Amino acid sequence: MYLNLQLSSLALCIFFIGCGEKKSKATTENSKSGISSGHLIPGISQEIYTRLLDSCSNIDYIFHDLPFSLSQSDDPDINQNIMFIDINKPVGQLVPGCKPIARKFFQIKGNIVYDADVYLSDKCNFYVFVDKSNKPIFANQMTETGRNFYNNIIRQVTGATSTGTQ
Repeated sequence: MYLNLQLSSLALCIFFIGCGEKKSKATTENSKSGISSGHLIPGISQEIYTRLLDSCSNIDYIFHDLPFSLSQSDDPDINQNIMFIDINKPVGQLVPGCKPIARKFFQIKGNIVYDADVYLSDKCNFYVFVDKSNKPIFANQMTETGRNFYNNIIRQVTGATSTGTQ
């Protein structure tokens, strides 16, 4: 009986240790795949950037806290918008506490080929491209022209919204 009790206790200890290791490993995997302050994210490649400039046929935005969306389908506007991505400045590590203001969709011939979160604040001015599971795959700084573009849109919309409600 005493031997059975010891074996049962040993089995329970092994079970709980094994579960703890799985939980710890899962937590580590989640922090590797999600946005965290220690995770390095590469910048967009020149190949992808060139593909977007050459082939992107539509860019759509959905703003999270603004009462509108935006779509661009003219080549000059699309190319200017793509050039808001500072290809020479990958983000590397994301700043904790940053929240995206919008989701940007890049389309080629009607198919969404890339999604990017748009971050715009005092400390956060960058794009984070995400995969189908919403995990970051690329992150690049936003150019000053890009920051001016988004700030201008926000000013126009919030000005129009507050004017319309008075």
